[in-house]
Amino acid sequence: MVTGLGAISGFGEGVGPLWEALLAGRSAIRAAEDARFGSAFLARVPNVPGDLRGETGERAHLLALAASGEALEGSALPPRTALVVGTTLGGNRAYEEWLAGPREAPPLQHGAGSPATFLARRLGFRGTVETVSVACASGTAAVGRAWDLIATGEVEAALAGGVDALSPFVVSGFGSLRALSPGPARPFDVRRSGLSLGEGAAFLLLESAEGAARAGRAPLAAIAGYGSASDAFHLTRPDPEGGGLLRAMSAAVSSAGLAGNGERDIAFVNAHGTGTVFNDAMEARAFARFFGTVSAVPPVWGVKGALGHTLGAAGAFEALVSVLALREGRIPPTAGLEEPDPAFALDVVRGEPRRTSSGRFALSTSAAFGGTNAVLVVERA
Repeated sequence: MVTGLGAISGFGEGVGPLWEALLAGRSAIRAAEDARFGSAFLARVPNVPGDLRGETGERAHLLALAASGEALEGSALPPRTALVVGTTLGGNRAYEEWLAGPREAPPLQHGAGSPATFLARRLGFRGTVETVSVACASGTAAVGRAWDLIATGEVEAALAGGVDALSPFVVSGFGSLRALSPGPARPFDVRRSGLSLGEGAAFLLLESAEGAARAGRAPLAAIAGYGSASDAFHLTRPDPEGGGLLRAMSAAVSSAGLAGNGERDIAFVNAHGTGTVFNDAMEARAFARFFGTVSAVPPVWGVKGALGHTLGAAGAFEALVSVLALREGRIPPTAGLEEPDPAFALDVVRGEPRRTSSGRFALSTSAAFGGTNAVLVVERA
């Protein structure tokens, strides 16, 4: 059961402002105002809350603290509660700044594992604490890992999500790969030409049905299944046929107990949708293969035209907004999409929010560098 949500994004702090902006079709992607980021278009968090205790200045830690605090909202958690954090770079920014400045003393915490370590110490987690770092599928995989820990009875609850912060290293790295769009990203658009980077954190509080009932917490939705698979194809380019994503979707739907491809039960697909030429085409191909024909694919939408690609946080954001879309029965439009690519023939939601079908489930998909694919099945409460 999903019983708590928390987020901080380019739209500011909180789930409320995020959802309101998505429904309105707004985008947080802007031209960089900091010369260190060059000419990139980025979705930066406008105001990152400081640490009142003065224990950290690392941007990723502060983002994770803000989002996790909202997801928990003072909840009294059982002793066997896990913490699972997805990220690509973790506390990289503080280390990068130390390398560039006078090197008196290195930061105490940096690297991919540091947000989980920091949150565990600050929030008092004494049980399972894990970092999941599988490129841009990290957030999805973290929620999937938490689902597995609860489903197998290893823990009663889990705080799971993802976080990544922008830094010159990240922006220049994607720039060197020629992956950045010269303007705000256009997912599934015929004129798409690359991704726009973003930053933020999103967390979900997951509990067993029995634990949520004992605590008197009403579920917002449920994570019903999870699957992952590898392309084994290329370091950065996805398999054009979408083989890995196809296998991940099949595994996720099977683990959720849905018959076949679950076509009649799935209300929408929240796509990875980076706005790159190869990724969007691969996803369109994988969706058509999974559902049998392109006309059978449920409505598709994505948030990277609004939030930018938040790397390790992306899948957690997408799981979170899938919960909200199922709960409220509304699918936000895909920001940045103006002219759908006719080669896809997908029903991509754009322009205005759309009412969901009667389907109880949604697919939230991630397709990362290295061929890592991860998929969640989210169920209406």
